[in-house]
Amino acid sequence: MALLEGRGLSKRFGGVRALTEVSFSVEAGSIVGLIGPNGAGKTTLFNLVAGTYKPDAGEIHFDGSNITGAVANEACRGGIARTFQVTRPFPAMTCLENVGVAIVNSPRSENRTGWEPLALKYLNLVGLGDQARVEARHLNVVQKKRLEIARALATRPKLLLLDEVLGGLNSHEIRQAVAFIRSLRDEHRLTVFWIEHVMGAIMEAAEKIIVLDQGGLLMEGTPTEVVSDSRVVRAYLGD
Repeated sequence: MALLEGRGLSKRFGGVRALTEVSFSVEAGSIVGLIGPNGAGKTTLFNLVAGTYKPDAGEIHFDGSNITGAVANEACRGGIARTFQVTRPFPAMTCLENVGVAIVNSPRSENRTGWEPLALKYLNLVGLGDQARVEARHLNVVQKKRLEIARALATRPKLLLLDEVLGGLNSHEIRQAVAFIRSLRDEHRLTVFWIEHVMGAIMEAAEKIIVLDQGGLLMEGTPTEVVSDSRVVRAYLGD
């Protein structure tokens, strides 16, 4: 059963085409990868789903409802959370306070007054428990990406959009991150929609891969189907 569906989504910025009639589905309880060359439209698609942009055409359906044109807080209320490729924590706030902001302001929050223990729980989940009282400006890039995930999880989503969370990680850290993302699906009952350029990791973790190229849907299939498709090879490597 599809938790998220895009039907004929199109988006232009001025005269530039970002997406054209893209249709896709993300099944509940799955990990679905979204790949494509730089400029393919991946982040634009995430921005449509998360309510940052409104599509020029097409529809978005989530959890049985038509959410086309919903703004970000409405998408969050419905159960959609995301991370960003370029992290933007509140630099002068501690990690605990950063996650607390997400808890207190989430429309899905059940406890806005006793937020500190809950914020610490999410920090421990992503491996930042020891950094709870450290200001976010003192974190390195990898730690900031973990904080992004903790803040997203603190909104209690059904669907987690991950935007290139493996950037800057070494091979050992990538393996740990893949195991962690799987645990989000398996142990925390999340559906994960994931943009990534580390092909080995996303091919290992995802059940399905959606490939965009030049704003259009190139193909959708299993990791094995995707890596053996000549169109995907050309899109990444050229003729």
